[in-house]
Amino acid sequence: MSKKDINLRIGFHSIESIVENTPEIIKKVILPAKRNDQRLNNLKTSLEKAGISFENSSKLKQEPEAYIKEQEEKNFKDLKGYINAFEGSPLLLILDNVIDPRNLGACIRSAAVTGVDAVIINKHHCAPSNSISHKVAAGGFEFVNIFHVTNLVNCFKYLKEGGIHISGLSEHAKESYTDYNFIDPCALVMGSEEAGIRKKTLEKCDNVINLASNSRFKSFNVSVATGIILSEAARQRNKV
Repeated sequence: MSKKDINLRIGFHSIESIVENTPEIIKKVILPAKRNDQRLNNLKTSLEKAGISFENSSKLKQEPEAYIKEQEEKNFKDLKGYINAFEGSPLLLILDNVIDPRNLGACIRSAAVTGVDAVIINKHHCAPSNSISHKVAAGGFEFVNIFHVTNLVNCFKYLKEGGIHISGLSEHAKESYTDYNFIDPCALVMGSEEAGIRKKTLEKCDNVINLASNSRFKSFNVSVATGIILSEAARQRNKV
């Protein structure tokens, strides 16, 4: 994956979110020269107010593009520092073996919308954070605290020692996600699109929960399942 691909953001949602939340990371924005509508004009106004330079290009048809400054990837050491300094009851999302960049981006977007405090990505067993995942995430990567770890076993051990309960999603689990307590410090583990959470990862979870009640067809897409469960977590926490 090229450095250009890593630092490229495509689409209105993604760029608008970055302009609103972290405008300082944008180097330049390129707009479609042949497009002239309210959506584009609103983006131009936002860019001008933020002091961000932009240029027009006839090569772009509909979607704007933005190039951002290279961002340092946060690792396990950074995660420990974040958790140690955290005040309150953290809600974490752990992604293990999510190999489709579109699903990765959709999970990150759901995490941003539902107020997840941090997302932990298994670095060697997940899709790359490229322009595709960033476009689907619609600015979520710049909004949520994201950490990449290389050893989930050590990560789980550290989280458990800190009093964070780890739950994995499995269609074979007996406990429904609606019966689970998301108010206490917790981490939700989501697995691959095809096989779910890897066996050795699932074995390290404190418990497992299920999502579907249809015995004939139980499987949701991983990004859809993530959105549903995180919405329940947000519902419970907003009641406190």
